[in-house]
Amino acid sequence: MSVVVDAFSPETAAEYARRMYRRKYQHWGDEARALEEMSFLCGLNPRGLKRLMKGETKDPGIRIFGRIRKAYLDFCARQLAELQTELEAEKARFGDGHFEDLDREVEALAERLRAARETAKGR
Repeated sequence: MSVVVDAFSPETAAEYARRMYRRKYQHWGDEARALEEMSFLCGLNPRGLKRLMKGETKDPGIRIFGRIRKAYLDFCARQLAELQTELEAEKARFGDGHFEDLDREVEALAERLRAARETAKGR
C-alpha cells in the first residue's frame, strides 16, 4: 500500500478515535459521557463512533476520516494548551531556569502540531 492510502486507513481513524475516547474516559470515568462528547467532536453519532473504534466500520470514507483527524488534532491542541498552562505555573513557582529544556520540547511539540494541522487543511 502507498503511504497516502495507509494515512487514510479505517484503522488510523479508529486509533485516533480510541485515543481521544480513552483519555476522556480516564478523566471522567463515564463511558457514555466520553462517547457522547467524542462523537459530537467527530461529527458522528455515538453508536457510529463506537462501531468505528471496534473495527466494525470497514470503510469510514475520507470525509469521516477528515473529521476524526481534525477532532484528534484539536484534542491534542487542547492537551498541549493544558500542558503549557501547567508549565507556566511551575515556572512562576520555581523560576524559568528549571524548565528551559522542557520549554524547548513543548515549543517543538507545538510546532509539530501546527504543521500537522496545516497539512490537514491542505487535504
